[in-house]
Amino acid sequence: MPIRAVALLFALFVGAVQTAAAQPRDTLISDVTVIDGLANPPVPHQHVLLQQGRIASISDDPPATGPDTVILDGRGRYLIPGLWDLHAHSFADETAMHAYLTAGVTGLRDMGCSADCARDLAALREAYRAGSGEFPRLVFAGPMLDGDSPYDDYPSHLQLTLASLPGALDTLRELDVDFIKTRDFLSRDEFMALVGAGAAMHLQLVGHVPTAVPVGDAVRAGLATVEHEGSLFGGMLLACSADEGRLREELLALMSEATASGDVTSLYARALGADFLDRLVDSFDPGKADALVDAFVESGAAIVPTLIVQHPSLRAADPVFAGRRKAADEEFREAPETLLERWRQTAGVEVLGQPFSDADRAAMTRHYALLVELLGRMHAAGVPILAGTDAIFPDGTPWMWSGFSLHDELQLLVSVGLSPLEALAAATGHAARMLGLEDVGVVAPGLRADLVLLSRDPLAAIHNTRAIERVWVNGEPVDREALLEHVNRRAADHANYWD
Repeated sequence: MPIRAVALLFALFVGAVQTAAAQPRDTLISDVTVIDGLANPPVPHQHVLLQQGRIASISDDPPATGPDTVILDGRGRYLIPGLWDLHAHSFADETAMHAYLTAGVTGLRDMGCSADCARDLAALREAYRAGSGEFPRLVFAGPMLDGDSPYDDYPSHLQLTLASLPGALDTLRELDVDFIKTRDFLSRDEFMALVGAGAAMHLQLVGHVPTAVPVGDAVRAGLATVEHEGSLFGGMLLACSADEGRLREELLALMSEATASGDVTSLYARALGADFLDRLVDSFDPGKADALVDAFVESGAAIVPTLIVQHPSLRAADPVFAGRRKAADEEFREAPETLLERWRQTAGVEVLGQPFSDADRAAMTRHYALLVELLGRMHAAGVPILAGTDAIFPDGTPWMWSGFSLHDELQLLVSVGLSPLEALAAATGHAARMLGLEDVGVVAPGLRADLVLLSRDPLAAIHNTRAIERVWVNGEPVDREALLEHVNRRAADHANYWD
């Protein structure tokens, strides 16, 4: 994925600041149902006034407006906060940003890229803060921190030891990152040192739970959010296994072999294959699951499960998701045929670029079902479950598309047990509050006007979040049609790699 040049980003940033100086026109959304993003009941027949990039007022009666105010009829429509994807990999790519905006995703927690990419993200972050309506609100990790691993040539990683940890932290300070992301190969001592460093830097520690650290220990130590199933290898279900000790040692041995040989393909094949996953699922211990849930409750940690990237339905040449053909979804109707054909060829036979057998895929399906059951337990106990996708534009995981995949994730959160109101909050107000942001994520006076207007009720059916009529960022209307055209054109150019 190409990263935008710093000079170009600087020019965009200057243009954004100039745009911000000329404030967007006032807009009144009249007689609309407001869903605030904090899981409060919807409030019908509200009049929402946008001024100078913010929500100026929300009232039962129409406010006084000037002659240049844009007035939108909100009858039969639903106003929600702009959505957040809490596990994004944008690589500072302009087209990826546009893809998110067309889908109503106005906030991104970017979960890792190179130092150069992080500098580009910082420029985009400042453009938004200056009032630009061209980019989502961004928070970012910059390079992910890992221990000695097979990923020697992966620029999004910083491999560290206890001795080199101060230098890695200096890099993150220079990049002005918003949080620290951890990865799977850290040792226990390295992870615990990062816990202390994050606290000293006043930065959240988030990410994968290193295989060397039980998940309960990690969240009690201070890991603020656990991503995916906890790890690429093991994670939360490993913590629920009656055979946890032996399985963990087996995984650590496989990881050590991969680090020595550089052969990550064999590691994936064995750690994600039927033999290991079946033993992991078959050894599930409800008592240990209860103990893990208690650790999350006591620590206040949240889980961002990215269910869509793990969903078994996407491992098919023509997948059906929630009763509909994915290939018929809006985001794929103009997608390049070269890209779709590549997915048809690989989705059913590859995971992470590794071929898998029918038995392997069956084990992954069982693993996914058990994860959903565990998440249901966590939700019932009050553990925050938040929305993220791990999408990469345009060719990351088959049948995923930056921005639109978040709507699929909301459907999966409802399947776990969240109500539609709770699922919306998981991608709006609750997401922003977890990030420590107080000026976005909620429809309330004084907050930034990052908003989505829907033509159908998302509380009646969560998939109605796809019924987008309008999107605003900093009070600026997003030209969705123009951006969709640009996104599909860039996707077609990218897909030429496989011609």
